[in-house]
Amino acid sequence: MYSVERTAFASGYSAAVAAVWSDPGQERLLEQDPRTLLAEHGVRVPAGTAVVVDRDRFSASEVLEEQIRSWEESAVSGLLTLFVPHPDRFEERELREEELDALVAGTGSQGFPEIPF
Repeated sequence: MYSVERTAFASGYSAAVAAVWSDPGQERLLEQDPRTLLAEHGVRVPAGTAVVVDRDRFSASEVLEEQIRSWEESAVSGLLTLFVPHPDRFEERELREEELDALVAGTGSQGFPEIPF
């Protein structure tokens, strides 16, 4: 996948997860129609692709990479597994300046894997 498509997908996916975490209506939409939830956040799912929701993941940094892989393969496999971890699985804390800089720069979450993207 081209890096522009990958970045757009990651951004839309992250927005959808944040919406689910912050809005009960979006969480209901996730349960009832995950394809529409994704579309509302700019994520296109190939026609004919089944969407299955997986809420049992713990590591947000691993979820993003696995999610991108699932999306990349969905056009061929016909299945998109949508990983949406529960927000209470992450420790809430203040970010150090260098952690915030790394998030803003998009350089990853090394050293603080509990931070969701």
